[in-house]
Amino acid sequence: MTLSAAATQFEEPRERIRIAWLELTCLPCGEVAGYIEDERLVRPVYPGGIRLERGKPRCGRCGALLFGGWRGVATSREGIG
Repeated sequence: MTLSAAATQFEEPRERIRIAWLELTCLPCGEVAGYIEDERLVRPVYPGGIRLERGKPRCGRCGALLFGGWRGVATSREGIG
């Protein structure tokens, strides 16, 4: 066994990235406006999909309040939703 093979055998496994997400959905128009990631990052599905009014998220399409929908944990952004 070579030195590099021995080193890789005993390396600690890397911690997997975990992103907790919550879907933001508009009740009146049914639009999925975006997601909250790790309880702090608001990411719209499309530009202007979420707007904030007095600190509350609103639908970029109709202006109604957004509500929490599906939630989960992903290991990458592609796994959200």
